[in-house]
Amino acid sequence: MSHAFWYYVSVYVHLLSAVFWIGGMLFTVAVLVPASRHKALAQKRGTLFRLIGEKFSRISWILFIVLLVTGVTNLLGRGFTFQQLFTSSFWQGSMGYWLRPKLYLFGAVLVLSGIHDFYAGPKAARLMDNKPEDRKTRKFRIISSWVGRINFLLGLLILYYAMRLTRL
Repeated sequence: MSHAFWYYVSVYVHLLSAVFWIGGMLFTVAVLVPASRHKALAQKRGTLFRLIGEKFSRISWILFIVLLVTGVTNLLGRGFTFQQLFTSSFWQGSMGYWLRPKLYLFGAVLVLSGIHDFYAGPKAARLMDNKPEDRKTRKFRIISSWVGRINFLLGLLILYYAMRLTRL
């Protein structure tokens, strides 16, 4: 199979992974959170978020690895070499100019996802079921919610920079 074929497979997998990740966050914001406020779920809201959060978290971290690998593969498929990626001339050129903020944002997403997925989110979910009216519960729900929102916005910014990269 040709070099071009594998390049397009890599781009397709990269895009599909990004769509799945951003789509999952959009589903959470637009469907899951509003539906979780239904009175039928009042006693198990934390369990609902814990179960869905754990599943989406696992998938997201796999997607992050896939996005990283296919991102590098996509650069190589566009004719860049590993050696070029580590030179200042690459980062001073148009590709590096648009790629740099995308990578910074991706790094921020990884940090925030770690905070959300391994600390704030699980803690908020446990507290929601055990102490729903406690002040600490409210605090962790707010933290978890804001970290998730910020991650979603960062994901949309990453999408903008990805679009700019495809227009070079």
